[in-house]
Amino acid sequence: MASGPGVALGIRKRRAILFVLIGLLLYLCLYAASEALVYHYGQRNRFFMIGTAPLRQYDYVIVGASHAMPFDFEDMNRLLQEASGTHIINLSIEGGGVLPARLMVDYFLAAHTTRNVLYFLDSFAFQSAQWNEARVADASAFARAPFDPALVATLWRYPWAQPNLPDYLSGFSKINNPGRFEPDVTEAEAKNFHTVYRPIAYLDRQRIQYMYPTRPDPATVQRYRDAFTDFARFLRERGIRLIVIRPPIPARFAGLIPGEAEFGTEIAEMARQQDIVFRD
Repeated sequence: MASGPGVALGIRKRRAILFVLIGLLLYLCLYAASEALVYHYGQRNRFFMIGTAPLRQYDYVIVGASHAMPFDFEDMNRLLQEASGTHIINLSIEGGGVLPARLMVDYFLAAHTTRNVLYFLDSFAFQSAQWNEARVADASAFARAPFDPALVATLWRYPWAQPNLPDYLSGFSKINNPGRFEPDVTEAEAKNFHTVYRPIAYLDRQRIQYMYPTRPDPATVQRYRDAFTDFARFLRERGIRLIVIRPPIPARFAGLIPGEAEFGTEIAEMARQQDIVFRD
């Protein structure tokens, strides 16, 4: 029987290959189980909603940040559809800026169409990567995102979204999702939707500090304005009407937002130049 260093090395290699194959098999099993849980528990995750949207043609796609999210809480979307006689899908996300909105709509259009995009626009969306690239990279966004080649292609189209491909393709966020068995709703919907808050000046200042932590860098603001303009062009070329809404803000709160009045003027002018429907 042959023996020696060469034989021993060959045995170690085979064992190593077998170990890797077993590991890959176990990982694939975990991936498949995580994917099944996505379809069982998925509800409000925006990638899940797009991937499982029952209709091909919609009248309105809603995007934006937290001001737009309550229109999808509980049975609000159904009530809006019944009242307006239209088909609506809400793809807004908490703290969502221009780039997340572009990504969601682009992915949506891979298998669906819409006549309008209704964008609830906040000034903080233009002021920081925290609300743009960082929101796209949030692991919670992919924790319940079903595998879809169309989403792979959408992420690949944008350099700022490409870093999320390894996580999405590997299913890492799905496999390691600690809330895999919990309802797929935000805390705002689950706990706060029926809460009435008393105005508290300290909490208002705290929220402003969180949303506008530093004085905005002009180059950063311009980059996201350019991204917004490109988003408007993207929709216009596809015959989709963009409607921009500046949501109402309590006066006590609006007065604390830096440059809010100037932002309103600039957005109104931008909308006029880009042939965007604008409602303040």
